[in-house]
Amino acid sequence: MKNDEAERAWKNRIVGEFKAYLAARDGKLLDKFDGDLFRKSVEKVRVESMVEVEFVFKARLEVREII
Repeated sequence: MKNDEAERAWKNRIVGEFKAYLAARDGKLLDKFDGDLFRKSVEKVRVESMVEVEFVFKARLEVREII
């Protein structure tokens, strides 16, 4: 139970940092790749095959992408 609370607090901190970063952009939409945003939100990238990668976000969301 204590680990669940710590995990939730950690996720809330990560999401809070992400929201603060977006708020600092003053509502400007992204029109190109933002390396700083990528580094702040993605923990690692797993190469699954020659055509598939998986992005693991710091908030523990995992997204598979066909390239």
